[in-house]
Amino acid sequence: MEAAKRGASLAIVEKSQIEAVRQEIGSTALALLAVPDTLQFYQAIALHARRRHKPFVIGITGSSGKTTTKEMVGCVFSASGKGVHKSLANQNNEIGVPLTILSMPEETSYLILEMGMRGLGQIDELARVGEPDLGIITGVGTTHIELLGSKENIARAKCELYANLEKRGGIAICGELSDLVRNACTEVFSGRVYDFDSDKVEITAVTSSGTEFSLKINDHSERFFVKAHGSYLVRDAWCAVKAGILAGLSVAQIKEGLACWSTVEGRGNIIEAANGLTIVDESYNANPDSVRCAVDAILTSSNFQNKRKFVVLAKMAELGDYTDPLHLELGQWLRDKAVDFLFTVGAEASLIAKGANGSSFKIFACADKAEAFDRLRSLLAPGDCVMIKGSHSTNLDELVLKLNETGSFSAEKTVVGDGS
Repeated sequence: MEAAKRGASLAIVEKSQIEAVRQEIGSTALALLAVPDTLQFYQAIALHARRRHKPFVIGITGSSGKTTTKEMVGCVFSASGKGVHKSLANQNNEIGVPLTILSMPEETSYLILEMGMRGLGQIDELARVGEPDLGIITGVGTTHIELLGSKENIARAKCELYANLEKRGGIAICGELSDLVRNACTEVFSGRVYDFDSDKVEITAVTSSGTEFSLKINDHSERFFVKAHGSYLVRDAWCAVKAGILAGLSVAQIKEGLACWSTVEGRGNIIEAANGLTIVDESYNANPDSVRCAVDAILTSSNFQNKRKFVVLAKMAELGDYTDPLHLELGQWLRDKAVDFLFTVGAEASLIAKGANGSSFKIFACADKAEAFDRLRSLLAPGDCVMIKGSHSTNLDELVLKLNETGSFSAEKTVVGDGS
């Protein structure tokens, strides 16, 4: 009925539900098309649209950095002057990917599809609908290990993208070609995989506004600039650059496009608050690999060199039986890092604090966001840097907002003591 009210003239209904729907709509002038499986039919329509439009399709997956890489690729290909259409927000599943395809304008030349997964076979399902010409795996970590059981299975699941490229003679790019990914890739893909490390990318400058890196193209060293900090974002940027090169864009177009990219809210965007704080907003999501990358970014960037560094972490979700050991392991990794304060938020994240015991920085294991804010407020002062990261379900964006909107912080800058 809702579809009819909104002006739909046809509804696609599973055969098993057709009589119930007929009774519900009554005399409404809404035609019904009965199909065995509505999802499969929906995906078949999307595949037909992809084949009719014939855009150059770029599929992107990975444990971290999918959305950032998608946005960078979008900027690079937009500089070609041709039509670009990409996944909106997180429309990266069995419903979102077909929706992206079906919503592309007629003039689309480049279609960029983010592909997420929660189990084996799901990337294959999305790749069969999108039929990518070029596939990017940003890297493989521990995200979804709760559902897949091992990093080996995660690698196999991600490499389903390459398996689809094998059928189509497509181009494969990998941001981090670890032995794990290499082994999984070898099982399904016989072509060359273009990877970050083989390109010998060199970071040539890090400034307050971003990072410059160079790589050789046709025996000539070219420099690219990205408005971001941290080696992990340089890997994402390299994926976008490499995709542009292999798709035939000019170096000038790629440089212009990449320079237009800026960080997405909650994924490393830097907020220079009116109260004098520098807030690194990583609140959108977290896994063990992305947390390490985010911490390294604030430690290596000259943008934060002379600031006290507060790291605020909530739980990392979807780790299953690995939840406790991976939180503890992250804390142990943090133990010798040059941060000044570590705050954990919530019971599961307190294991990070436990793992970090014995460090030279102060540690506060907070029960919730309210306690974390109160403790932060008593310690923060203008000029401090606060990096905030946790899984999406922890809603740490609320803490980011509260810190940003607080009028002033005026605590005396304390001398860092022993970890507790």
